[in-house]
Amino acid sequence: MERKEKNNAWYAQRERGAGRMRMAFMWWVYALFGKTSLKIAIVPVAACIYLFAAPVRRNLRAFYAAVGQRGSLFRHVLGFAWSLADKVDACTLKKNLPRLTVRDDAGSRAFRELVASGKGAFLISTHLGTVEVLPALAKSGGRLGEASLPGGRVPHVHAFQQMGHDAMFTRQFASHLDTSGLTLHAVEDIGVETAVEMQAAIGRGDLVLMAGDRVSAGSNATLRHEFLGRDCAWPKGVFVFARLMESPVFFVTCVRTGWNAYEAHFEQAEGDVFDAYVRFLERETRARPDQWHHFHDFFGHA
Repeated sequence: MERKEKNNAWYAQRERGAGRMRMAFMWWVYALFGKTSLKIAIVPVAACIYLFAAPVRRNLRAFYAAVGQRGSLFRHVLGFAWSLADKVDACTLKKNLPRLTVRDDAGSRAFRELVASGKGAFLISTHLGTVEVLPALAKSGGRLGEASLPGGRVPHVHAFQQMGHDAMFTRQFASHLDTSGLTLHAVEDIGVETAVEMQAAIGRGDLVLMAGDRVSAGSNATLRHEFLGRDCAWPKGVFVFARLMESPVFFVTCVRTGWNAYEAHFEQAEGDVFDAYVRFLERETRARPDQWHHFHDFFGHA
């Protein structure tokens, strides 16, 4: 079912704890002392966010009620803050890369074979876990690193990111991004020519990555689908894009399994891509609810 949405509350929220000077300070803590020191420095910031962000606590309670599990709200917020440190490390200076493994199942094996064959694919990611640590895979002992392309090259990734809506952290992150294997594209700049460019990229053996669980700011076109027993809105454009690519489509998550350890999981889309994606996200969310990185009213304004 398709519906036009006028309100998508996530991008109306201000980023908590993300002032320009604070972001610069956090970056220099990381650059000078490493990721562990950064994670220690983040603890009081996460505590302040937890104490003074009543809407975040309210929305997390609604999420845990929907998933039917109990969780520590402060640990949830702190885990997200620490995931940002892992994201920065994996995509910038790589001072302390996580131990990254790939779940040994049919979907991940199919993705590994695709990469080894030199073909590209369209990946639909989630805000469950931290997919941005994936660039560390080839250098962290992950088995997918063995499936490099001819000449030892690993696939170049084109990732789409919302760059506006008070995105102080995103701008700071992008300013230090290691672009040797990753090109970051602004969602706001997507046009007709974008599909042609991404088709060509996939044809070269690149990977194109878009999140399928968050409606873009300024976008009115959404789809409706039940998730965790609630009717939710989803971004229509991502699934239209997947169809236009005329390439294999995979869903991907990357969840934390330890202090500095992650597990990636790939599942190849079959049948109706939209329905399959929502069911995939539902299964993965029930398994790792503490890594649900949506803090807006997902069920009211997805």
